[in-house]
Amino acid sequence: MEIIERARPGFIALYAIGYVGAYVALITPVATTLALKVGELDPAGKETSLGFIAALGALMAIISNALSGALSDRTRSTLGRRRPWIIWGSAGGVVALAIVGFAPSLVVATIGWLLAQLTLNMVLAALQALLPDQVPLEQRARVSAVLGISQQVSPLLGIGIAYGVQAAGGGIGLMFLVPAIVGAIMLGILVSRIKDVAHDPLGRFSFAEFVRDFSIEKGKRFDFGWAWFGRFFVILGFAVYTTYQVYFIGDRLKVSGGDVVLTQLYALLIFSAVLTVSAIISGRISDSTGRRKPFVFAAAAIVGVGLTMLALTNSLPFFFVAAAVMGVGIGAFFAVDLALITDVLPDREHKAAKDLGIFNIANSLPQSVAPAIAPLFLSIGGGGNYTALFIAGGVFSVIGALLIAPIRAVK
Repeated sequence: MEIIERARPGFIALYAIGYVGAYVALITPVATTLALKVGELDPAGKETSLGFIAALGALMAIISNALSGALSDRTRSTLGRRRPWIIWGSAGGVVALAIVGFAPSLVVATIGWLLAQLTLNMVLAALQALLPDQVPLEQRARVSAVLGISQQVSPLLGIGIAYGVQAAGGGIGLMFLVPAIVGAIMLGILVSRIKDVAHDPLGRFSFAEFVRDFSIEKGKRFDFGWAWFGRFFVILGFAVYTTYQVYFIGDRLKVSGGDVVLTQLYALLIFSAVLTVSAIISGRISDSTGRRKPFVFAAAAIVGVGLTMLALTNSLPFFFVAAAVMGVGIGAFFAVDLALITDVLPDREHKAAKDLGIFNIANSLPQSVAPAIAPLFLSIGGGGNYTALFIAGGVFSVIGALLIAPIRAVK
């Protein structure tokens, strides 16, 4: 097995900058601007239209992650095997998000969003593979904590930028484009400063082999499968909230106009502050004790509690308290779960990007399933039933917590 040198603080800082950049570009539309754009183009049917577009985009994300991950593992270039995917994916993401932001119709917006998911998930597949490529086992929970903080704090920066554009009189188009450009610049800083670790790449890409690669060796599929389903259900619970957060703030909490984005920003400030503390503490303790499962289990359960609190929320103060509870759970979950995942990868030396691409389906697929099933819960009792929706999300997260228990390769 190849020995990986200890990751230095400079690399970790650059890695975090790149992670923030990728998620500023991708999560800002998911959290805010896509809902605003759909509301502008289809105010009467916004919930259904948003669900449809989000579902299609998430399916594209699944395809992009798996395919680009496999191709990245086989890439031979002077830039390495990860950096080309980050460069071209981020550039394509800027163009795609501009198409969405300035789209004159739902059809054009949908096409743009599919392209955005295609290109930006190329970036994510390559970024995630840097963890097993360049971070040794004993550092992974701490580095994962930094990445978890980066991923979850990035909406704060993205929505802050979008709100600044809105406050300055910019339209929805610029609320898409400016965060995308900022994200691309941050990714540019990462790829210009890091050295892409050289590995012997795999042979030429074959679609038949790509399909076969989804089959994992019998002795290794048990832990990988439980980890996959555990994350799927936790993210599914969280996704029912993030997909409809804008409409929840407007319809349930009666916040109007531009104050919706400002309210999101306040909630994210609270969420991010709590998340940062939770992630740092959880990551350090997990690495020092060598234990992963108790932290992931408890974190997923806390996410379920936070979603249940949101289901009962009818006022802004209680909404902010629920955001803090969610921050505790999500911070600990993303800090340790990514380390747990890399611990159970079937072949982290040769097929890390492909395997993480498969695993990232557990991030992307819930974003397709959540908007597809959300109308079933929202329609209970005549429509707009966010209580039923978020209670369902809490149940999904608790199921995710329970699915972590059978994993055998990690404690």
